[in-house]
Amino acid sequence: MRRFLPSRSSRVLASLAVVCGTAGVASVVGLSSSAQADPAWVSSYTGVGADVTQDLFAALSGASPAPPSASTTFFTPLHSSSATNNKTISSFDASPPGGSTTAPGGITTKLGGPTFDRPPSTTAGLAALLAAATGSGWQNSTASFTNAPVSVTGQIDFARTARGVKIAGSTLTFIPYARDAVGVIYYDHSTGHLSSLTTAQLNALYSSSTGTLTIGGDTVYACLTLLGSTPRSNLETAIGVTDSTAAIAANAAGCNGIEQNNANAFYAFASALPAGSDAVIPISSASWIGQDNGVGVDRSSTARAGGADLASIDSLGKPYTGTLPNESPNPTYYASTSYGYNVFTVAPTNKVTGAFGDAGLKSLFVGSSSALCSAPAQATVNQFGFASFTGVLSGLATCGSTTTQGNG
Repeated sequence: MRRFLPSRSSRVLASLAVVCGTAGVASVVGLSSSAQADPAWVSSYTGVGADVTQDLFAALSGASPAPPSASTTFFTPLHSSSATNNKTISSFDASPPGGSTTAPGGITTKLGGPTFDRPPSTTAGLAALLAAATGSGWQNSTASFTNAPVSVTGQIDFARTARGVKIAGSTLTFIPYARDAVGVIYYDHSTGHLSSLTTAQLNALYSSSTGTLTIGGDTVYACLTLLGSTPRSNLETAIGVTDSTAAIAANAAGCNGIEQNNANAFYAFASALPAGSDAVIPISSASWIGQDNGVGVDRSSTARAGGADLASIDSLGKPYTGTLPNESPNPTYYASTSYGYNVFTVAPTNKVTGAFGDAGLKSLFVGSSSALCSAPAQATVNQFGFASFTGVLSGLATCGSTTTQGNG
């Protein structure tokens, strides 16, 4: 039997649980005992979705970057209360180990469960969670591993999402816990011509039919991340450009569809441009900070070494303060209603609201006293570049609130 592993979370060898014959049945039966010797992941809550928050949830599961890695940092795993049996989480990345969101492959999330398509994004993660909640089949819209819908009922407990509701409904509840902001990576051959940009300049650039704009005497190319990725959609919203218009610009520039939050992939294009020709691309500011701080999988080291950085936008300044490996979110930038956005844990509404539901999930994510909203967990959240709802951000959301609902 082919085996599929979570790429970074508690990173227990989940696939070893997919054993053949009666041995697998025996393991499942053993779960009925209140005291059992199986590893914690067997009873953990399983999450899928956004690549923007996957490294953070790896840390909340116990380790990031996931072993085997010479740079792994170990964290105290997030867990529910003792009254709810101290249940932990397991988080499956948007891409397989060493792979890409364009070829996500398949995963097996529960002991004895089916193999199904790995959700490679926020949107896919929400669709898969909705399928689990409603009993319908789940299949990726592109690059399907299973080539057919698979029932995921009981296989997914929550989704990581880097945006709010786009599909109306009430089946899912979006629970905020922190804030991110879309940043703009620039590479300008170390001239400093692009270190400060304006929304008006970005609007003109991504509205250009040639995909270029002259800034500071340089020709600047408009690059975009993968279609449907959070950095792409959030930048387009921030600067007031439709995706179809921005795609025309990026196609003309020759750099459309670069993997999100991977500055090295962007740098491979930008650094090949001649002097006087520069490029920009959107990124999750939190992802940039987490990579700089050495706690996330570093996909930007080559770009940083080559001079790529995040631009200051308008009067907001840079998205981060400090220097690596001790960078922090810039509250002024993150508070922007144009560039800042909340990040959420999403769970089935019937599991996290009302008098009934799942007490463990509630203990983990619901309310200001939940595990994820606790001071120790929020310190980890900040280390990965996400800002807590304090200070100038305090009015933007309440950690653990269950007032926002939707179907995707």
